[in-house]
Amino acid sequence: MQQKQNIYVIIVTYNAMRWIDKCLGSVEDSTIPLHTIVIDNGSTDETVTYIRAHFPKVILQAQTKNLGFGQGNNLGITYAMQEGATHVLLLNQDAWIEANMVEELLQYDDGDSLLSPIHLTGEGDALDRNFKLHALMRAYHFGQLVDDWATGNTHKYATYEINAACWLLPAKIIREIGGFNPMFFHYAEDINYLHRLHYHQKGVYFVPKAKAYHDRANIAEKPLNEQYMYQQMVLRMININDSWCIANWKKWRFVLSIIHVAIRKRQFDYLPMLLAALRRICQKTKEAKTNRHTQQLLASHWI
Repeated sequence: MQQKQNIYVIIVTYNAMRWIDKCLGSVEDSTIPLHTIVIDNGSTDETVTYIRAHFPKVILQAQTKNLGFGQGNNLGITYAMQEGATHVLLLNQDAWIEANMVEELLQYDDGDSLLSPIHLTGEGDALDRNFKLHALMRAYHFGQLVDDWATGNTHKYATYEINAACWLLPAKIIREIGGFNPMFFHYAEDINYLHRLHYHQKGVYFVPKAKAYHDRANIAEKPLNEQYMYQQMVLRMININDSWCIANWKKWRFVLSIIHVAIRKRQFDYLPMLLAALRRICQKTKEAKTNRHTQQLLASHWI
């Protein structure tokens, strides 16, 4: 007998008024019943009061400070698992889903893989650029994907990387892989999670018949600042698919790439930021080694 689905949608918000109606409205319209948890990271606009007034069924956990994307999601994942969730759907505040998206994903659910829809732009007239550059172009059987797409006979496709704007995670993955890594505040935590999935030989797939929309067109590019440089170095140091020596070599290769960009673009203000990031990363060496060991174990880490 098939287990009854108990799916929790987790949305981390911060000043989300621009998208909240589309985001939460699309979840309400799902052909598969969904429970919704919103973790608000200390919004300074009307996000919290608006949700309470217009979406009373939402389980709202308003924080007094910004916990970051990963730790905000971890709070929601913990709550969902305590309530007996069979699946957790992570959804960005600036994303929304088609009514049958979850239904389409569940057709390919094996209980041990991450599933994602294709990500379209907010206008719905093109693929999201990150989805196209990473998930689509890094699909393992790209030629077969093109053939299937052309004939309208698509199924699910394994890929190496897909951002966390819309992920469906079965409970088994949560129990064995855990939540997002606390060494990240915002950005790169989803890539680290994918590294862990690949290390433990979990599937990562997208399903073209399932569609979500990601409205990032009016969002500024990730700034090349100290925090970004630091997070990118952390990402490389704690990638458990690489040995410690290779991980450190990749860290230093990243450092050299920033120096190259600074010289080529004559952006010499990058260099003090890079030096500050290096100081921080040197202080995290012991923590990084411990973190790598933690990731190598199958357990519900950080939730």
